[in-house]
Amino acid sequence: MLFQVKELAGHAGAVVAAVLALEPNAKVACDPAAGQIDVDAPLTSGQIIAALQAAGYAAERLSEPRQIHVSGGSTCCGSCS
Repeated sequence: MLFQVKELAGHAGAVVAAVLALEPNAKVACDPAAGQIDVDAPLTSGQIIAALQAAGYAAERLSEPRQIHVSGGSTCCGSCS
């Protein structure tokens, strides 16, 4: 699930920690420049948004997900090379 998170830049570690506190096995990819996180976990969007709000971050789920590029990772689509 893709989320827009206000003030993600400079706070990505804290945002990821908030999600991992809720689900330790979650996979979280961050794009601080776009202010977006992609969460792969057995959680609802409401649970993730509530956890982020409890940590002090306003977030909303995006309906048009896009793939966040992780260089050298399994999410690399090859379109930027």
